[in-house]
Amino acid sequence: MLLLKKLHKWVGLFIGIQVLLWLLSGLVISLLDPVKVNGRQWASPVVTEPQYIGPTALLEPAELPTEYLKDALSIDLTIQHGIPVYLIRHSDGEHLVSGIDGSLVTFESFDAQKLASQDFNGDGEVISVERGMAPDMETRNHSGAYWRVNFSDKANTAIYISISTGKILERRNSYWRVRDFFWMLHIMDYAGHKDFNNPLIITVALVAIWLGLSGFLLLFGSFNRHDFFFLRFPGKRDDVVITLFEPGVTGPRKVVLRRGSNLFLSLATHGVSLPSICGGGGECGKCRVRFEVTDLPDASGIDLLLVPKRLREKGYRLACQQIVENNMTLHLSEGTLTPPD
Repeated sequence: MLLLKKLHKWVGLFIGIQVLLWLLSGLVISLLDPVKVNGRQWASPVVTEPQYIGPTALLEPAELPTEYLKDALSIDLTIQHGIPVYLIRHSDGEHLVSGIDGSLVTFESFDAQKLASQDFNGDGEVISVERGMAPDMETRNHSGAYWRVNFSDKANTAIYISISTGKILERRNSYWRVRDFFWMLHIMDYAGHKDFNNPLIITVALVAIWLGLSGFLLLFGSFNRHDFFFLRFPGKRDDVVITLFEPGVTGPRKVVLRRGSNLFLSLATHGVSLPSICGGGGECGKCRVRFEVTDLPDASGIDLLLVPKRLREKGYRLACQQIVENNMTLHLSEGTLTPPD
């Protein structure tokens, strides 16, 4: 039971910290403006692509180069940035092929800078353009090469544009990064920041269930029939007299305690503070008192663990493990008793 109590305490501390992180992260996430988080506050209104005006002779899908058609999942003719293109989807991403000459359409850094500048209407200018490969932490829901266009605004906006399609993949900023950090804490996915059902959070949930079950067992183990004195019929108080001796103190001191109460806690209410670190939790073994042989109770399991055998044989027991049953005489360590007024 002592081992279970120690495990319960330390596991409870761990779960308590995690619950605090859940509450804190949930609070921060709820307070952040979702419009600022997704960057749409600084996004220009969507402009419908103009219809293509030019030669009407466009390539048929079957006329496109075979290397672009191989293993294609879908082929759609669309207008992208003023020109007719085929959007070809493969399992590893999307590609644009010109509907006029069948050439592969790609977007260079200056194209990405232009597209990002058209999309961003916040207070800032382009300060750099970087090439990268998705997925990474800020483009984890995409794949393929991209341009990252960084702006000088206070929110540190970065717009990600696909090199193969010219699409805006993501708009990221400081609000999103703060939210992403606390979302990581909330779901406990410290690597990917997106898996709500990761093994760690499942493990913590199972540990929390164990914590509740062990606490239920410890709750029943900490009670005895005397703790339910409030269920007794009204009548005369059932008290016992405890006689206390301390080296260097002339004469004994007597205190009256309620039968069935905890010896450690009841003595404390009468100004008799026994040494303790755990506050009577049965973990430190400091609240030792010596019983007269005629009053000596049986050693509890915690007494056997925390009180050396040679002291138990002399009549020492832990006060926090004793229930007041009968009149008894105790010998305390020097300096324990508070001198009576």
